[in-house]
Amino acid sequence: MAEDSVAEKAGRILLPAASAFAASCFAILAGMWAGPGCQTACQGDFDCIGAGYCDQVTGRCQRDCFTDEDCRNPPECRENPTACKPLGLYCSGSGRCRGASDIPFGEGLVTEAPRGGGPRSIEGWDDPPGAGYAYIVEQIALADRDRGFDIDGQCTDDGCVDNVLWPIGDLANDQIRQGLLGGESLLLIEFAGLDDDPYTGYDESFTVKIYGAEDADEPFFAANNFTVPPGHDTCCEFRINAESLVSPPAQARARAPAELDRGRFRSLAPVPIQFTLTVGQEPHPVVRLENVLLSGRIGRDLGTLEKGLIGGALPATTLFNTQNPYCKSQNDPRCPGQFSDSTLLDLVVSLLGPQPDIDLDLDGAECLYDINGDSTIDRCCDGRGLGVQCDFASSNCRGTEVPPADQSNPASCAATPQIDDGYSLAIEFSAIRARVIGSGN
Repeated sequence: MAEDSVAEKAGRILLPAASAFAASCFAILAGMWAGPGCQTACQGDFDCIGAGYCDQVTGRCQRDCFTDEDCRNPPECRENPTACKPLGLYCSGSGRCRGASDIPFGEGLVTEAPRGGGPRSIEGWDDPPGAGYAYIVEQIALADRDRGFDIDGQCTDDGCVDNVLWPIGDLANDQIRQGLLGGESLLLIEFAGLDDDPYTGYDESFTVKIYGAEDADEPFFAANNFTVPPGHDTCCEFRINAESLVSPPAQARARAPAELDRGRFRSLAPVPIQFTLTVGQEPHPVVRLENVLLSGRIGRDLGTLEKGLIGGALPATTLFNTQNPYCKSQNDPRCPGQFSDSTLLDLVVSLLGPQPDIDLDLDGAECLYDINGDSTIDRCCDGRGLGVQCDFASSNCRGTEVPPADQSNPASCAATPQIDDGYSLAIEFSAIRARVIGSGN
């Protein structure tokens, strides 16, 4: 096959489960992200849910980008900056570069001064993967309503957080936790360039990198992922998923400038990440979380991450592409009703209302309605400009009504590129020191 195109490089998944990686082509057919060398034939964007969008010229699913940096500083521009220009301002959830493309070369998200100020020189930014302090996430759960970040910069009140998906935690946390313990969803966090000679709990500039991880044991042995089990003498050894890296040279796809103050760390710029969401039946979906920020505390011996928090926005399209395993009983007090054949997006809209709270494509609020009361979405409206809200009373579109991608399924309007907003969530986690012994194939 010819050398990888920009779209193919950008389309590789960041945080897949090991089983999804081993069968990447099958995963595509199951609705996951496209892997190298295996692209799905398509007639429209609906055929590419989870694998990008449909290129009408080639008839194949593809992605132009994975991160905002792919749009602002594409690889060909890094190699020959006078021969090209940026593809756009930001990367949409469907993998298209959007926004003004006439920004100066080199002014990508990651090269600007970090949010809140700080140095332009970011320590550890170009360090090789695995060279810093690595931590494997050992506990994870959707956070309560009062924890989270202002991930879109729209909060005006002190203590305001974006975390509208907190009610899903009561339904999903047990299954998410089991997926972590079973080794299906391994998340590796690395601190590169951290001042440690001596470690004082202060550092104004280092880099946080996020990877998918694979159990380094052969054969796979989940029991020693987080502790040394009886009869064994090692634990916590992992390989970085190859799909978590971008080349050349090999580097983390998801990395952000960070700072440390009295032992508490926080990232200073939003990045997208992907991870396996262990809900419902297998194969579990690989989901992309946009505008991710992190914070937490480093243990005094640099051995643990405590009170960790990940905040971001889950695109509506991702929720549409995930079957809803919850609220099947009419007597569940946690549920707004009974859902027999539905997606997670149907459940979220029934719980929270028709409007995603994070405007990811910056075109105003997009609206998702169940107009006949059957707990299934059947009308989608594109944004009509910043500040324009959804019509809760009449379910009418104040923007443009978006037709379904599949005419036989009205809810598939949520699978179109126009519906690109998301729902905010916060994830609590803790992590322990891990040993990185290379990357997967």
